[in-house]
Amino acid sequence: MKEDFKSICQAMWQEHRGKTVGAVAGIILGTAILCFGFWRTFFVLCCGLVGLYVGAQMDQGENVLGVISDRVLHMSERFRN
Repeated sequence: MKEDFKSICQAMWQEHRGKTVGAVAGIILGTAILCFGFWRTFFVLCCGLVGLYVGAQMDQGENVLGVISDRVLHMSERFRN
């Protein structure tokens, strides 16, 4: 039984990778919305997307944290005047 399930999962992953990822992501997203509510789940997804963007920029060799700190300092100077 356990081996059958494992072989089915491996076959699904090899033959239908996009469908498998989409189905698992949909199940996780639906469960999160049911458990935590739409807006809390939306907030977590937005934080994840921001983290993904920052990580991708850092992988490309950009100094993302320096750019963010410069922008925050620039915005705080505008509010001081």
